[in-house]
Amino acid sequence: MKLEKHRYEDVIILRFTGEFDTFNLPAFSERIDRIVDAGDNQFVLDLRLLKFINSAALGYLIKTSKRIKDAGGGLVLARPSKFIKKTLSTLGLDDVFQIFESVEGGVMHFRTGDDVGEITLAGGEYDEALTGSVPILFRPQDGGDAKPNQVGRIVTLYEDGLLFRYEPEAGGSDPVQASLTKGAVLKLKFRQPFAIKEYYFEMNGEILEANQMAGGDDDDTPVSAVRVRYQDIKPDDRTHLEQFVRDQESWKTESQA
Repeated sequence: MKLEKHRYEDVIILRFTGEFDTFNLPAFSERIDRIVDAGDNQFVLDLRLLKFINSAALGYLIKTSKRIKDAGGGLVLARPSKFIKKTLSTLGLDDVFQIFESVEGGVMHFRTGDDVGEITLAGGEYDEALTGSVPILFRPQDGGDAKPNQVGRIVTLYEDGLLFRYEPEAGGSDPVQASLTKGAVLKLKFRQPFAIKEYYFEMNGEILEANQMAGGDDDDTPVSAVRVRYQDIKPDDRTHLEQFVRDQESWKTESQA
């Protein structure tokens, strides 16, 4: 991911590019924390070029937003992509953040009455690009003709299952995507980094719902959003996953306190 910092008077604009997930969260959270520690408390997050965000990164933004609010400031989102909007809605977080359709609109939220004009987001400070992902490997339980270990990306975890997205290669039909239907059983493998250590999970999952949506503002390739319910999960694994969900719910509570 790439993070650029721009300033309009006393408003900080952070432009995210790429994917914001557990693997690059430590580096970028430290960067943002330093900005907040320096005394800035008005933030506009420009998410137009953010392709993916996961629960851990969203949890961090929620906590940061509360911290900034408690200091008398605010944090708003500007021009999130279709996928980011869908993710916020899926997690029930679309009413936690104020969302604006332009960076200028976000700035005007803090500069009421000012004519901010068009803000040029070029030449700002930025962090070197980092890439990362929280992948999930899956394949049909019965094998079939599908290649083993198809790769999806976890969007969020629930107490009884998870939601992942699968993005096929551009162009033509995809037999894997066609097989992601309600009632199908998948073999799942994934590593989920938690606060203290990383855990490896392997279990079956029954598809409860599978929907297709556009991949992004400039991409017509359909992306599948697949909700699965765990099957044959080990007791210890269930304990770790349930704790993560409880932590996630606490983020929402803290953001509204």
